[in-house]
Amino acid sequence: MNTALFYGFLLLLMLIGVALLYLSSKHQALLPQAIAVAPWRYLAYMLLLCSLCGWHIVLTPAAAFFWWLLVLSMMFGTLPLISLCKREPLK
Repeated sequence: MNTALFYGFLLLLMLIGVALLYLSSKHQALLPQAIAVAPWRYLAYMLLLCSLCGWHIVLTPAAAFFWWLLVLSMMFGTLPLISLCKREPLK
């Protein structure tokens, strides 16, 4: 299997998981109203857990965990900043 393609797939899984977690929060500023918590937040947790398992396939366990934490913290840090690019004023 092509490892670059697998890395991209794992990053996409993490991005979708983080986006679902952020959009289901009541403090999100991208949508006028937060999405429902019940199905989407559990799906986000499942996607993040699957991505952690995927990183364990291609890296050693310690490196996989720390790489997963690094990418997760970068995504959680930059996703709320996207709301600053909106043209309409925040409430």
